[in-house]
Amino acid sequence: MAGVLRTALKPRWLALLAVALVLATGMAFLGQWQLDRARENSRREAVQEATGRPAVPLTSLLHARQSFTTEDADRPVTAQGQWDGAHQLLVAERYQDGARGWWVLTPLVLDDGSAVAVVRGWVPSASDPAVAPPAPAAPGAAPVSVRGVLRPGEPPVDHAPGAGTGLPPGQLDGVDLTQLVQRWPQHLITGYLVLTSADPAPAAPAPRPVPPTAPSNRTVAWQNLSYAVQWFVFAGFGLALWFRLVRDDHLGRLPARRPAGGASPASLPERGVQS
Repeated sequence: MAGVLRTALKPRWLALLAVALVLATGMAFLGQWQLDRARENSRREAVQEATGRPAVPLTSLLHARQSFTTEDADRPVTAQGQWDGAHQLLVAERYQDGARGWWVLTPLVLDDGSAVAVVRGWVPSASDPAVAPPAPAAPGAAPVSVRGVLRPGEPPVDHAPGAGTGLPPGQLDGVDLTQLVQRWPQHLITGYLVLTSADPAPAAPAPRPVPPTAPSNRTVAWQNLSYAVQWFVFAGFGLALWFRLVRDDHLGRLPARRPAGGASPASLPERGVQS
């Protein structure tokens, strides 16, 4: 191995290594770009598939205190009820298009008296990110029909024993049903809706819509993934070829290099002591 290393330190092999590294870096960059495209395409396809299904009544899937199943996730659903604006909350640390903001979370009281949490939209943070902006007021208690995408409740955020969220009243650090049960008087559906439309539409300015979330169990798009693998293989092949050439040079398997001027080694005069 030491001999191969000495051969690799020859100027021509160092120069070729520099070229191989530049090409391999470019190919690795293209492979990573294809991976990002694969994830983005998979997310877009998953969102289209999830939101493109026919909407079904929420109560045909879930009732209060009924366990949420994975088959219910990302289903378009409809529900009828009344907004409970008095218990509206803001969910902190929600980003949209790279901007920091808050989800507007409002309970929708259903006809049977139970309620479901509805993300009515998103509002950006003010100049001070720690200060929540005034959320758009929830519509009145008139009957409303909503359509949205059903999502499971979010897991609780870990806090030190005995410590709270550190947020002021009216704010949450997640759509955690265990916290909502303590804040809202109704029996809750074990999930929440991301609102896509409401009838009648609110007269007051509504928060910006929240983009639908792709299902977490989707895999990447196979076509882009295959392109990414090819670029990574090409990058590795270039480096492997360089090492193969260096090893062959060390073992004397490469053709002898002609000296400058084009004369072959056999035609050069031998050096020695003249008699």
